[in-house]
Amino acid sequence: KLDADYPAKGVKFARRNTNAVHEIGHAVVGAVLGMKLSSVSVALTLRFGQLAQSVGRAVFARDVWARRTKDYYLDTIAMTMSGMAAEQLLLGSWDDGAAGGVGSDLHEATKTAIALERSFGMGRKLASYGPVDDRDTNEMKLLDTALMSEVDGILRKQLKRSMAILERHREMCLKLVDELVERGELPGMEVLEALAEDHTEDDDVRKGCDRMSGGALPG
Repeated sequence: KLDADYPAKGVKFARRNTNAVHEIGHAVVGAVLGMKLSSVSVALTLRFGQLAQSVGRAVFARDVWARRTKDYYLDTIAMTMSGMAAEQLLLGSWDDGAAGGVGSDLHEATKTAIALERSFGMGRKLASYGPVDDRDTNEMKLLDTALMSEVDGILRKQLKRSMAILERHREMCLKLVDELVERGELPGMEVLEALAEDHTEDDDVRKGCDRMSGGALPG
């Protein structure tokens, strides 16, 4: 069927609020870690019966010149898990949308952590299994009994790191969630400016504003 064959229905407020909490988590943590936030959005309507739909997303401009060091990958894991962190912090728990199937936030963060540990030589062992894909990771889990324990440690540490960032900006996160629920989309610059006003000690946020506006914000 074509998209038009499925009736569009408004997303209920409670679900829209949950989605907004999740996406603001990604947006705020990514911005604080120096990633270039373009926009953050949640769907206001969905076409029921259509399988592939996005309920929300935080979009970051890719830095093609970035050095992909261990810190780069740890930041990526922290940002990837930050939607879960926001749900835990602001709603009391996360649901299986963030952690369930292939392509979920937790699945992607796990793959990155496995690559860090067993492909890039950035973990406890220097030896590399080479490029990592889903089939390879399944084999690794069976053959490499220490792997998942090491990966779990990385994931827990980066989840805790994300939650600490969000806790520091808790009140501003709640305001941004309300704005996102109401409007459906926020430009990255608006999020960065809100964070810079909230806590000026976050140098990465201030630098992000400078890059996007072409000038420095007043201190």
